[in-house]
Amino acid sequence: MARTPAAQHVTQHTIIRAAIYIRVSTEEQAKDGYGLVVQEERCRAMAMVKGWQVEAQHIYRDEGISGMKDTTGRPGLAAMLDAAQAGQVDAIIVLALERLGRKTNIILDLVERITAAGVEVVSCKESLDTTTPAGRFVLGIFAGLAQLERDTIVERTTSGRNARGRRDGEKGGRVPFGYRRNMTTEAVEVEPSTAPIVHRIFGLRSSGATMRAIASELAASAAQTPQGGGSWRPSSVKAILDNEAAYRGGTRNDSPTVWPRIL
Repeated sequence: MARTPAAQHVTQHTIIRAAIYIRVSTEEQAKDGYGLVVQEERCRAMAMVKGWQVEAQHIYRDEGISGMKDTTGRPGLAAMLDAAQAGQVDAIIVLALERLGRKTNIILDLVERITAAGVEVVSCKESLDTTTPAGRFVLGIFAGLAQLERDTIVERTTSGRNARGRRDGEKGGRVPFGYRRNMTTEAVEVEPSTAPIVHRIFGLRSSGATMRAIASELAASAAQTPQGGGSWRPSSVKAILDNEAAYRGGTRNDSPTVWPRIL
């Protein structure tokens, strides 16, 4: 027999089986401090207030995973949905709607799939309860706010990168190998530990060495890579050679600013 919507479902028996879903990306944890432990504590407190039981196997976690991903990229979320659709739980508790997702369509789709299985959704932060008409009404509002916050962050980041590009020609978060960005002044400076490697690469290239040969020699000498780990590849060498103009004190993009010369 098909399961009934959440609002009808909860009138048929007392909800006692609650699941908790917690998620954090590294960036979010650094910003707001809501790590997995804190989220679980808050959600358990909500379950306790409601008199619901939470068993260990029904705590679902996604650590270091963006809320922009759907179930295919979040194993904890996928497992939680499976449990909900299999009738193993009666309610899902999250700290905030943004834990479910960072886009309106992701949040609404997840909540629709959960409630269609006869499972309630409760958000501690927004005091959302999908068993009530008011709760279902404000769901769309809260989901929209979650996306607004994400869009605002993206807009600020983009504006900052554009401003940086106009100032020193570099919009990306990382400057070319051999340079570093002073976090206080934001000026581009020569990186003493890697600039000699840039010199070495151009020296080998001028002597006729291929990019593959250069990569092999750097790997053999355990020279630091642009990624800080892994091995040297011809593509890594090419990326450095492509930045010759900057290394020689040339301008980048539309900025009149030149960087300190390495070559």
